[in-house]
Amino acid sequence: MATFSKISQMFLCFMISSTLMVKIGLSQDAPEPSNAPGPLSSNEKYLTNCGSHLYPNCGDEVFSAIFFGNKTVSEYCCDKLVNDVGKMCHDDMTKYILTLPKFRAHETQILKRSQTVWFDCVLQDYPWIGPAVAES
Repeated sequence: MATFSKISQMFLCFMISSTLMVKIGLSQDAPEPSNAPGPLSSNEKYLTNCGSHLYPNCGDEVFSAIFFGNKTVSEYCCDKLVNDVGKMCHDDMTKYILTLPKFRAHETQILKRSQTVWFDCVLQDYPWIGPAVAES
């Protein structure tokens, strides 16, 4: 549980401030951090901005559902994900976090859960759409 808490905190830090801790975790070749944080890349700014719509509780729900498969996303957080974050940001955040070594080994499962979370949330917000069924 302590590992989950640490990862959850790291995820939230990224979503809000994109701290050096996360930035350094992405590259083994990163230089030693200075005392002052450097400027954010345009991709980090984009992810921080779009992900900020899930802060604070919904970020934990969505993160746990996707990366650990141990939570169900509430109706409120599904609404935030679909209407405030959007599909592109959802996918981009998932792919970005998958660059962390801890999650690479489980990439296929995580991507599958990410899509399941998205489609389940879309169906909660727009139940009349229903799942697509192939015609025989």
